[in-house]
Amino acid sequence: MVATEVTTPERRRPSLTIVSGLLGVSTLATRSTTLVVMALLTRGAGAEAVGFYGLATLIASFTAAALSLGLPTYLTREAAAGTVSPPVVARIHCGRFVALLVAAAVAYPVIGVVLPPEAQFAFFLIFVASLLEQWNETAWVLIRGTPSAWAEPLTNVSAGLLLVGACAVDVWLLDGLSLGDAAVYMSIAAVLRSAAAFLIVRILPALRNSRGIRVVQHIRLALPYFAADLFGLFYFRGDVFVLAFFVAAAEVGEYVSAAAIVGPVVQVAASMGVGALAYAAPRRSSGAAQSNDPLTIFRFFGLAGQAAAGVMFIGIPIGTAVLFGEHAGNIPTLAMVLTFFLILRFGNFGLSAILLSQGRASSRLIVLVLSICGSVGLNLALDGTYGAFGSATAMVLNELVVAGSLLWFLRIKELVRPVVVSFVMVAAAVGALAVLLAVLEPALASFILGGIILVLATAKLLAQRRAAGHLPAATTEDM
Repeated sequence: MVATEVTTPERRRPSLTIVSGLLGVSTLATRSTTLVVMALLTRGAGAEAVGFYGLATLIASFTAAALSLGLPTYLTREAAAGTVSPPVVARIHCGRFVALLVAAAVAYPVIGVVLPPEAQFAFFLIFVASLLEQWNETAWVLIRGTPSAWAEPLTNVSAGLLLVGACAVDVWLLDGLSLGDAAVYMSIAAVLRSAAAFLIVRILPALRNSRGIRVVQHIRLALPYFAADLFGLFYFRGDVFVLAFFVAAAEVGEYVSAAAIVGPVVQVAASMGVGALAYAAPRRSSGAAQSNDPLTIFRFFGLAGQAAAGVMFIGIPIGTAVLFGEHAGNIPTLAMVLTFFLILRFGNFGLSAILLSQGRASSRLIVLVLSICGSVGLNLALDGTYGAFGSATAMVLNELVVAGSLLWFLRIKELVRPVVVSFVMVAAAVGALAVLLAVLEPALASFILGGIILVLATAKLLAQRRAAGHLPAATTEDM
């Protein structure tokens, strides 16, 4: 019998912070790669092809999450803690491969019935490629937080660059990138990435030592993570799922492309949320927490969100012109609407970090459920009439639901006023954009609004620094 309980290796601990940063960089690079591929696909095959791509990856994500039973999240935590051994991880990893393989076999005839013939095989290849990417999660847990952690981001970035290179060569040699060719390149990149993960973490040697190991107990322990994984996935991608019932694939493609523009910045905000949690928690546990710590965190996130929005408004016309050219369609305007979501999301990541720093994970789960209900309800109400713009508007409005729920559970009076002020500022920015779009071209309107937001963010930063500089002096005089 091989033991399933092991002690935490000392060599894993020093690099946990480093691997978090590496994964953040890797995620940003992967999202940027996806955006470039979407742009090339839009130029070559149109927005409808991007719509099929978005739906294939969406369905694959839900399929993988449903079949994984929370195991990737469970193993990410427990492998780092040293409570599961490599043979256990190897057996679970191979078991997931079998489950995902069966899912692919079941999906193939269903795709043949639902989709038009010209898109069926490409859709299936993209679906399988996305499943393989989800499968890798249980392999990489064996090296996360170790000196070998660099291998995961290096593999992901290398595969992404290979994919972009193949698509670029295709565009150069042929007359635009087709959905079928893009699907083939994505599949090859996914296979190479999965093979590299399998070899780097040495799954096969660990699997040879897994005889007699039972994984049922680990499945039971992983089930609490299962619901959270599904809820989180639906929260971040449920808007596309609902939108697909109301509009054609081309409009879904425009929305997916616009969301991909904002996506990398949202990932940065999520990483900042982890940092805010690390900032708040030690101060509380040491008994040195200050009453204005929550306010400091929210103001920091609010200012960062404003700065990011200003840069986004300036960059959207340039980026969409370079990436999508004359095929951009409604993508720039949709990205502008989603930038308002970005401002509110930054603030809500700060509020969420404050809630988690208080040990209120169960309350955070309730907020997640409420946000999903809000997202579904708003999308059902708006998508049928306004299509992709309704979905983008629902994303913005739902952040108000999230903020209200977080404030309810936090019960910190000092946070109410700045949160309400942030709502008013976003509403004013929406009104300003509407006025500018009525009299100017979208690109110029976006430039002007971005500049105004950056000026206001800079003034706010200077005011906060001036106030912080006066605080120590006043304190010294009172002593």
